[in-house]
Amino acid sequence: MARCRFLAAACAGTLFYVLVAIVCGRDGLWAHGQLLEQKRLLSAHTAGIEKTHEELALEKVALQNDADVIAAYARKLGYVGQGEKLVKISGLPVRETQILDPGVVLRHTEARYVPEWFCKATGLVIFGLVYLVLLLADFNRGYIHIPRPKAHYGVVGGTAVYDMQ
Repeated sequence: MARCRFLAAACAGTLFYVLVAIVCGRDGLWAHGQLLEQKRLLSAHTAGIEKTHEELALEKVALQNDADVIAAYARKLGYVGQGEKLVKISGLPVRETQILDPGVVLRHTEARYVPEWFCKATGLVIFGLVYLVLLLADFNRGYIHIPRPKAHYGVVGGTAVYDMQ
């Protein structure tokens, strides 16, 4: 019975160690959820940067190939082409050029998790508790007997004589 008691306690301790490691450990579900959230934030940030890049690439191609776009930018800067007359009208709001936001640097943050020593300590504590419970259950059922020391005394003529120093 002693072997079964030890094996059952060892299995229970190992089971709790594995469960704590799977749920809260370094590669556990809690850390995995945190990493997925970081991935989602980085993907959204990357998508915004890619959109800005595409807009700038289209603007670059237009500036390289389209004469009308070049002329429009030149007029914004105050250049006048041949045959054009400059008329300035006061009171109209000036159109601001679009300032593109390059974004901010997003850094990787370490996922929080329960250290390995805590998982192992949990397994050992559960092992000890289960072993103690099984030991007490066997003692209660009578499978384990604790020998009790017997008192040593002699009998002289029907009277008990105790060994006293």
